[in-house]
Amino acid sequence: MQPYLDIFTRVVNDHLSTPRPVTQAPQLDHLSSKLDMQLHQHGADLATLEQCLKDYLDYNPDSSQVGFFKQLYAGRNEPAVIGDWIASLSNVNMHTYQVGPVATLMEREVIKQWRALVGYQQGDGMIVPGGSQANLIAIMLARHKACPTYKTEGASGARLRAYVSDQAHYSSQKAANILGLGTDNLISVASDNQGRLCPQALTTQIEADLALGYQPFYLGLTGGTTVTGAFDPVQLCRQIADQYDLWLHIDGAWGAPVLFSPQHRHLLEHASLADSFSWDAHKLMGVPLAAAAILVKEDGLLEDCCAGGGDNYLFHPDQYSHLNLGPASLQCGRRADVLKIWLSWKSLGHEGFAKKVDTLQELKDYCVEKVDASADFQRLASAPYLNILFQFKPANLDDEVTLAALNTAICQTMAHSGGPFVDYASFQGRSGIRLILANDRTTQEDIDHFLSQCIVTGQSLLAEFV
Repeated sequence: MQPYLDIFTRVVNDHLSTPRPVTQAPQLDHLSSKLDMQLHQHGADLATLEQCLKDYLDYNPDSSQVGFFKQLYAGRNEPAVIGDWIASLSNVNMHTYQVGPVATLMEREVIKQWRALVGYQQGDGMIVPGGSQANLIAIMLARHKACPTYKTEGASGARLRAYVSDQAHYSSQKAANILGLGTDNLISVASDNQGRLCPQALTTQIEADLALGYQPFYLGLTGGTTVTGAFDPVQLCRQIADQYDLWLHIDGAWGAPVLFSPQHRHLLEHASLADSFSWDAHKLMGVPLAAAAILVKEDGLLEDCCAGGGDNYLFHPDQYSHLNLGPASLQCGRRADVLKIWLSWKSLGHEGFAKKVDTLQELKDYCVEKVDASADFQRLASAPYLNILFQFKPANLDDEVTLAALNTAICQTMAHSGGPFVDYASFQGRSGIRLILANDRTTQEDIDHFLSQCIVTGQSLLAEFV
């Protein structure tokens, strides 16, 4: 083990001490010629393995840097990183208490605290690989509630319909496919000019589906959409869910951490009205990928929906069987991802995550002011949360197709120049630069630098587009 620990120490120290661009955005042909990706009959020596690890860190984007604004995660949560390493070293499985006793107790505590933040006085929950599986389980729970025999008999003629906003994460569409509902039976409901689901459009759609003989059963809301950071109206949608007997789910993968903050938790007001709730720790909480949770208000329903098999060799009826998490999970082999979540939470406390939310919201307000005050930019949506969608827009250029191409080119050119690393997105027919603030080490000076780079790069490219 020692030679590998030596490699690990050298590679990590080099990575943490050597300045590098946030991204090299290497072309495929360059990577293919530079790196030896082939696996061979004979094993490689330690020097080769060490170089492979260095190349891995060098050529992948460095999401810990303040110039990484591209995805819904950034920065580095040091306690969580250590927890991730120790979880790999221990390599326990989460299916039974017997093989993962400490991890099981940790997960039960983390789920309990998450439920309390949402406002669930009772209920259940499970750590899952990501928000996509959490959303899938939510639809599965809704189906189980609406059609309990679906688990054993299949559809049996049921014509189920599910509803999400047209700004919802694409994982719901994948879930509709996996669960056999059919993607045509997942209906995208119109959103307003802020990206929030329109209750009236939802009611109209449900009534139309009822007239056609469908059975509405699920309504998925979003707490922090991926493009504009919008929060769907929970209380109004709860009323609609009650009227039509729908399961109400909130996908809080991105926005849920506002519940830590007394100042900003109003963005997810009435979260406790939902029947289930998704939360990604690997987004704003900064825990290394992947770590998320499905939280459920009704106790016992998760196991009733997901359980099946394994009793004769795995889930023994011993004195600890009531603590086993495996029966309620879709997975058998499940890593102890809880350790990285629990350790960072133990280190930072509720207050540490609240401070992060508050700091980033203040930084978002500063950035919005700068964008709105600049003659070079036009904001494309409101910014209630940590997403800022805006265009570099010269005064004499109004064609949206050209503006979309220009703003895309700005993002790509900055990436190939070493950063900042930022993405582009579209909303209601207009495309622009989508800035995501997730790293609380970012400063106002970093925002100023980012915006100035957008302007300089846009002006340098302008002649190609006009």
